[in-house]
Amino acid sequence: MNDSTAIWECSNVSKSYSKNGFQLNGVNLEINSGEITGVVGENGNGKTTLLRVIAGELSADKGEVKFMNTPMSFAHWRNFKEQIAYIPQRIPKWYGYLKTNLEFQASIHGVPPEEVNQRLSILLEELGLEKYAHLKWSEISTGYRLRFQLAKMLIGTPKLLVLDEPIANLDIKAQEKFLSDLQRIVQNDTFKTAVILSSQQLHEVESFSDKILFIKNGHIEYNGKVRDLGEGRKENTFELSGSMNEEQVTTLFSEGIIKVESNGRSLVVTTDISISGETLISKLIEANYTLAYFRDISSSTKKLFS
Repeated sequence: MNDSTAIWECSNVSKSYSKNGFQLNGVNLEINSGEITGVVGENGNGKTTLLRVIAGELSADKGEVKFMNTPMSFAHWRNFKEQIAYIPQRIPKWYGYLKTNLEFQASIHGVPPEEVNQRLSILLEELGLEKYAHLKWSEISTGYRLRFQLAKMLIGTPKLLVLDEPIANLDIKAQEKFLSDLQRIVQNDTFKTAVILSSQQLHEVESFSDKILFIKNGHIEYNGKVRDLGEGRKENTFELSGSMNEEQVTTLFSEGIIKVESNGRSLVVTTDISISGETLISKLIEANYTLAYFRDISSSTKKLFS
């Protein structure tokens, strides 16, 4: 998923709210065609504000914004609205049959009549929607409503797709399926687009994104390739739970353990770089401890949530 074409970019963008004093500070960002950029961070730290600025729903107070290499102000966004698709956290209800809505959306975006069926066929197949196309909104689940909303946004082949917490209400299997389908379809020659999405599902988003932004208190704490997360680190960090406690883990590894902390649900174990996840698991099992959960977060933004 590598394409150097910048669809949306900004430098030193800030947005503040006078009522609560919150401020999104000094954002520098580039969103490229064919790539998925994941935005993570706790609620209230600026994810939705950033996405609304990107989608043109909010104007930035400071900084420069470019769309398709064209500098613009908030007033110019109306000229580019058809090229930006925004899916908010709460998807508005559709009325009538789902396929009819998609055909109507295609006409609004000026899709030539002879191309409508082809685009619909690709989208319905790629998103697993064929057997639901002749149903109504009330007859499908939350997961499929999201998929139909995605199809509705993509039918006009936007240059930029902005999704605010799209997988928040889906189970783990549906989350992975949605992100996998999204990853595939944005590389399709017909629907290739730049994507930015926010989520608190770190593992899933990091698995399917090309780039990750971590926002904390309105500041971008990390902005880079997923593969570069944890690069150059001098320690490893693991989450685990089971029959062992903090003291037992520390005792088992007389050397190499930097610290062991409890976050309430599991232990967070920080080790010397020489101790791998395989080594940690093996020694725990050899010592007859039961391991219920394990995750290596050495190269995850989850380490930044403290």
